[in-house]
Amino acid sequence: MDGEEGIENAFKKLKRFFRGKRFQDSSWSWVVCISAAVCNAINLGFTLSFGVLFPELMRHFNATRERTAWVGSIGLAMVWFASLLAGYLCDHFGCRITCFMGGLLCIAGLVATSFANSLTVMYFTYGLVYGMGACFIYNSYFLVVGTYFKQKLSLAVGITALGSGAGVLYNGPLLQALLDAFGWRNTFRIMTATFALVCILSLNFNPNVETTSEVDVESETLDAEQKLGIKGRITFYCSVWTFPVYTFVVISITVGSFGMFIPIINLVKYCEDLGIKAQSASRLFIFIGLTSSLARILSGKLCEYPKINPVFVYQSSLFIGGVSALLLPSATEYWALVVFSCAYGTSDGIFISTSCYILLSCVDKKRKTASFCIECLLYSFSAATGGPIAGLMADQTGNYINSFYMTGGVVMFAFLIPFALIFINREKSRVSPIVSRE
Repeated sequence: MDGEEGIENAFKKLKRFFRGKRFQDSSWSWVVCISAAVCNAINLGFTLSFGVLFPELMRHFNATRERTAWVGSIGLAMVWFASLLAGYLCDHFGCRITCFMGGLLCIAGLVATSFANSLTVMYFTYGLVYGMGACFIYNSYFLVVGTYFKQKLSLAVGITALGSGAGVLYNGPLLQALLDAFGWRNTFRIMTATFALVCILSLNFNPNVETTSEVDVESETLDAEQKLGIKGRITFYCSVWTFPVYTFVVISITVGSFGMFIPIINLVKYCEDLGIKAQSASRLFIFIGLTSSLARILSGKLCEYPKINPVFVYQSSLFIGGVSALLLPSATEYWALVVFSCAYGTSDGIFISTSCYILLSCVDKKRKTASFCIECLLYSFSAATGGPIAGLMADQTGNYINSFYMTGGVVMFAFLIPFALIFINREKSRVSPIVSRE
C-alpha cells in the first residue's frame, strides 16, 4: 500500500508541475525567470557567436565574405522573422510546448548542418531550420516572463536578457576550442547537447498563470473577443501602432538592428586581417559577454525607477554603439580591440534589455504578444541584410573600413529617431500606458 501511495503522490506532484496553477511575482516566477535566462544563454549565445565559425567556414568552402555571412545572417534573422508564427503558437499551445518544439528544431538543424557539403545547403539547414527553432525558443522565454511578472517585470526582463550576454561570454572561447580540437562539423554536433537542456528547462514554463488584477481579467476577456475571425485578429495586431512610444521605438530598433550585429559577425575575420590569431580574436567575446551581461542587468534595474525614461536609456545604447563602430577602423592593436569590445558589449546589453522591456510594457497586456512579434518580424529583415552588405563592401574594397563607417552612420541615425516623441503629447508617450478599452 505504501508503494501505491508513493506512486499516487508522485503522479499528483507531476500533475501539479505540468498543470497546476501558478501566480504572478511568486517564487515560481523566479524559477521561470532563471530557466528563461539559461535558455537565452544557450540560444542567442550560440547564434551571436557565429563570428567564431565565420573564418573557418569561409576557408573550408573557399567562399567570399558576403556568401559566408549569409549563413549566419539568415539564422540570426530567422530568430525574429517567424515571430508571428511563434506568437500564435504561444497563444494557442503555450510557451512550454513552443519552446520544446524550438529545441527539437535546433537539434535537427545543427545535426543536418554538420553534414552540409555547401553553403547553399547551410542556408536551409542552419539558416531556416535552426533559425526557426531559435525563434520559437526566443519568443517563448520572453513572452512567458511577461506573463509571470508584473511588479518586477523590468528586473525579470533584465535577468532574462542577461542570459545571451553570458552565452556570448562562454560560447566564443568554447566554439574556438571545439573548432581547434574537433573541426567545425563535430562542433555543430556537440552543441546539440545544449539545446537538449533547453527542451528540459522549457518544462518549467507552466502556462496556467493566475492574475489578480481586474485589468488583467478585462484584458483576457477582450483578447478572447478579438480572436473572433481573421479580420478581427489582423485589426487587433495592427492596433499596436496607435501607441506612439511603440511606433517610434520599433522604427528605431528596425533601423538600428541593420548595424548592431555587423561588428560581432565580422570581428574575428577583421582581427585575422590585422594579423591577430583566431584564438586571441575569439577571446574578445569574453569582454563582449561580460560587459553586455553587466549592462543588461543594470539597464533593467534602471528602467524600474519612475523618474528615468526607458526610451532615453535605450537611446544611449545606440549612441555608444554608433560611436564604437565609427572608431573601430582605428582599432588596429589588440588593446584597442578590447576597448571596442567592452564598449560594444555595453551597447548590446543596454539595447537588448531596454528594447525588450519597452516592447512588453508600452502596450496593454492583451497586445503584448502582438507588440513583441510584429517588432521581431521587422527586426529580422534589417538584421539579415546588415552582415552580407558589410561583407560585400569588404569584398569589393579589400577591407572593413567603409563597412564599419556605414554601420556607425546607420546606428547613429537610429539613435535620433525616438527624439520625435518630444513633439508628441507627453501623456500619450508614456512607456506604461493606460489600458486601452477599444
